[in-house]
Amino acid sequence: MRYLYLIPFFFISTAFAKPCGLQGTVEDRIKDCNQSKGNFVLVSATDKGVEFYQDTKTKLIWGSRIPTDFNHYGSQKACDDEVSGYEVLGSLKWRLPSIREYETAAANGMKEALPNMNHWFWSSTPVKTRRKYRRRAVPASVYLWDGSEQKTDVGDLKDGASVRCVAKDS
Repeated sequence: MRYLYLIPFFFISTAFAKPCGLQGTVEDRIKDCNQSKGNFVLVSATDKGVEFYQDTKTKLIWGSRIPTDFNHYGSQKACDDEVSGYEVLGSLKWRLPSIREYETAAANGMKEALPNMNHWFWSSTPVKTRRKYRRRAVPASVYLWDGSEQKTDVGDLKDGASVRCVAKDS
């Protein structure tokens, strides 16, 4: 009976990657972590389970899913502000990914490589709408990325969805 208590502890303690890549350039961090999943390489992993992966084809760095859901207005601020856990790569400028970046990352194996993909994620791409009088209407909806199905959908700006920020190493 004593051993049954150890089993959950074992699974909990191995759920996160071992901390690595906590300092240096992006290249130094990748070498320190020395872990890849298809076209994605681990750049950094914190002791709190926050992981950052670089898509080797696009060189875009994908952060972990932020654990709180936001409406679209909050999602843009979430990437602009100092995101909790993202300070390990604080020198990078974080932003919401476009829907095209999600599609490209999906083609490069994002679902298999990145953790917590079974959520809906905000994109920075608005759904284009037109008024009758040649003026563009203010977007009322934005494209969402369905992480489980790996497809695009449309969400209202007031809806709640997850946020995953991206950055480009300069």
